[in-house]
Amino acid sequence: MIIRKKDIRYEEKEHLRGGRNSVFAGILIEIPQLRGAGRVFNRFVIPPMCEIGYHVHEGDSEAYYILEGSGIYNDNGEETELHEGDVAFTPNGCGHSLYNNTDKNLVMLAVVLYDFTKDPEVTKLRTIKRAGTLNKAELHEPFGGIGHFYADKLMEGDEFTGAARLFNVVHLHPGCKLGYHEHQGETEAFYMLKGKAIFCDDGVESEVLPGDVTLTGTGHSHSMENRSDEDAVYAAIIYFDKE
Repeated sequence: MIIRKKDIRYEEKEHLRGGRNSVFAGILIEIPQLRGAGRVFNRFVIPPMCEIGYHVHEGDSEAYYILEGSGIYNDNGEETELHEGDVAFTPNGCGHSLYNNTDKNLVMLAVVLYDFTKDPEVTKLRTIKRAGTLNKAELHEPFGGIGHFYADKLMEGDEFTGAARLFNVVHLHPGCKLGYHEHQGETEAFYMLKGKAIFCDDGVESEVLPGDVTLTGTGHSHSMENRSDEDAVYAAIIYFDKE
C-alpha cells in the first residue's frame, strides 16, 4: 500500500515528555501497522526553542535520524550537538532529550522498537553515529534488480533488540532497481526523502515522491525503480510481525 504525503496524520505534541513548547509528529506508520514490533515510526518537526523532554526508555529503544537542522541532545545525562545526518540510539534503560536551540526547524525520523532480547547489558548499545561515518551496504542487482547502488545503515545488529532486521537510507541511482520480491513474517516500509521512483506494489506500478510512505506486509511483494535522472533516496525499515 501507498500512503501519500497529504494523507499522513500530524499531531501537535505540547510539552512532549515535559519538554518546552510544542513539537509536531507526522505519524508515518500507525501503531496497528507496526504489528507488535514497536510503537513509533514518526517524522518529527521541532521548531526553534522547542523540545522533546528528557525521558528514560523502559522495555523499548529509540533511534533518532536527523534530516534537517541541529539541536542539543541530552544522551543519558551527557549533552552534545546533533546535526543533519547524525543518528542517536537510546536503548532500554537509558534516557535522552532533544532541544532545538537554533532559529530553524529541526526535522528528524524517530523509531521506537520493543526490546525482545531482555539482555541486561543492552545499555552498552547507547551510541551516536555521526554523518559521514555510517557503515554502507553495497547493493549489486539485489533480488534480481538492476545496477549497483548503496544504503547507509542507520541501525545494525543487536540494536534491533529482536524487533526488526533493517533500518537504512537507500540511495537508488538513476537507472537502478531494487528487484521484485515477497516478504513473509515481516513488513518493509519505505519513506521517500528525495527524488522520485516507481514503486511496484503487488504488480501495480505507481510513482512515489518525497513524503510518501509505502508498506509491504507478509505475503505481499514489491520493487523500487529509479527511472529519473537523479538519485531517489528513501528510508527503509523491515520489522518482524510480532502479533
